[in-house]
Order: sequence, then structure tokens, then C-alpha cells
Amino acid sequence: MSSIERVRVLQGHTSEDTAYLVDDYPYSRSRQLRCKIRYWIETAAKGAKKGQQRFVSQTTDARRGNVSWNKPHGSTYALMAVMFLDDEDHVQWTGVSEYGLTPENDAWWRYRGIVEQFTDEQRATYQALMRLSRRYARQWDGWDAKVNAIAAHLKTTGQEPATVNSVWDSPTGRIYLPSEHMAVCLAAARERLTAA
Repeated sequence: MSSIERVRVLQGHTSEDTAYLVDDYPYSRSRQLRCKIRYWIETAAKGAKKGQQRFVSQTTDARRGNVSWNKPHGSTYALMAVMFLDDEDHVQWTGVSEYGLTPENDAWWRYRGIVEQFTDEQRATYQALMRLSRRYARQWDGWDAKVNAIAAHLKTTGQEPATVNSVWDSPTGRIYLPSEHMAVCLAAARERLTAA
């Protein structure tokens, strides 16, 4: 299993004026020209998306000496968005989609160290989203069953579950384990084994 790298959350970058700036960035596909790029998390102030957030990036025009900014590009709005630096110091973002917080997403945010770096306002929003998510006990019960099955498998065999097309034929039945969730499922299972 690849380890789950902890990240550094970027706080306070909420507009063009307060954006996180990278001075040397490849411009377009050719990668020969270099530009500046800035990133921020925008919160909708009005309309149907009011209160929702999205990740925005904007580059300078390298063909014109990097003195003017191109049109900003925004992601799809999310219920909550967070921007961070990955283990290579590249700007990334993650968010809670309109479908809400899932157990896998919660584990990913926690193991990456994002939750512990929240501001008070972010923590309050996250806790509210968690309360809403917990109303749907079935997904959390499924998460617990999946993690418990993996923990039992690790304890018995010492091996990670082998999947075929993201499905693990566990002793308790077929379990869907997509590659993007495998690391957090394994981390949660190992944590349960350590706590036992």
C-alpha cells in the first residue's frame, strides 16, 4: 500500500487579491513558455449556489509578457472546498460534493491531515455536513463492515485484499474496493487492529 501523504492546507486565499501565487508555471501545452498562476477558493455570495465554494485558478498571458491575467477558470461548486499543497508542493483541492460527505471522503480528509488544519468556520461547516451524512446510517454501516472485513483479513493473512475490477471476494461476500478508496480503507483497518 502506498502511504497516505499528509498535506498542508492553504488558508485565507479567497479572492484574486488574496490568491496563492506561483511565479513559475508552464503556460499551455507546449510547456516552453512560463507564466504566473494564482489559486483561490471562491464562495458564492448570491444565486442558487449561495454559500457553496469552488476552486479557481488564473494564469497570466505568457505571450504578452505576463503582465495581464487571463480569464479565471472555476471548478464545479461544492458544499465545502479546501485547497492544499501535496507532497510535491503542487496546489490541489478537494471538496464535499452536492451529494454530501461519505465515509471514504471523511477518512481521506482525516488521514491527509486536512480536518486538523481547519479554521473554526471550516470545522463548524464540516461538522454540520457530518451530522447530515450520519442521518444515512446505511453508508456508515457499510463502511464499518468493509473496514472490519479488511481488518480481519489483514489479521489472518497479513496481506492486503486482492481485487479484480475493484471487487474483493471476501469471506463475508463481495466488497467493492475502488483503487481511490483502497489506501484509506487499509489505513482505517490497520488503525482498528492497533486499537484492538
